[in-house]
Amino acid sequence: MKKIILAVLSIVIAVSLTGCIGQGGPQLPGISTEDAVDIKKVDVSKYKDDLSGLEDYLFALKYMPENLQPTEMMYSAIGAKAGDRYNFLVDNSTVYVELYEFDPANLNSQAKRIIGEVKETGSFKVLSAEDEIEFPADLSENGKYLVLYTDSSNNDANVKRKENFIKVVKDFHKDA
Repeated sequence: MKKIILAVLSIVIAVSLTGCIGQGGPQLPGISTEDAVDIKKVDVSKYKDDLSGLEDYLFALKYMPENLQPTEMMYSAIGAKAGDRYNFLVDNSTVYVELYEFDPANLNSQAKRIIGEVKETGSFKVLSAEDEIEFPADLSENGKYLVLYTDSSNNDANVKRKENFIKVVKDFHKDA
C-alpha cells in the first residue's frame, strides 16, 4: 500500500513539475518580475501562520497573480497537513509552485524523512514504479512550510524572483 501511495504521489509531482498544460490549453494568469511589492510594505503579522495565511501573504506581495486558484495536492502522502499547487506565468515563463504545511509537533515517519532530506540535501526523493525521483525543495525556518518552485526560464530577473519567493516562504512566521 505504501508503495502504491508513493508511486501515485511521484506521478502527481512529476506531472506538476514537468508541466501538464499543452499547446492549445488554457492561458495561465501572469505577472511581471517587476510587480512584486517591497516586503517591508506588507505586515506579515496580519497573516495567519498556516498555509492559507502564507498564500495570502504571497498574493499581497504580488509574488503570485491575483485570483489564482490552487490545485489541492495529495499532501497526506508526504505527511503534510495541507498542500497546494499553483501554475502561472512570470514574464511569459511558466512557473510551478507547490506549497505544503506540516505540523512539526506531529510528524509521521514519511514527513520526518522528507523534512530531514530537505534539511540535509535541499531535495527529497519519492519512489516511483521504476526508480526514485528527486525534487529540489526548500523548508521554512520554523520547519512548517515546504516549497517546490520551478521556473522554465533562467534569466536573471526570474532567478532573482525565485530566490526572493523562497526567502519569503523560509522567513514566514519564522519566530513562531
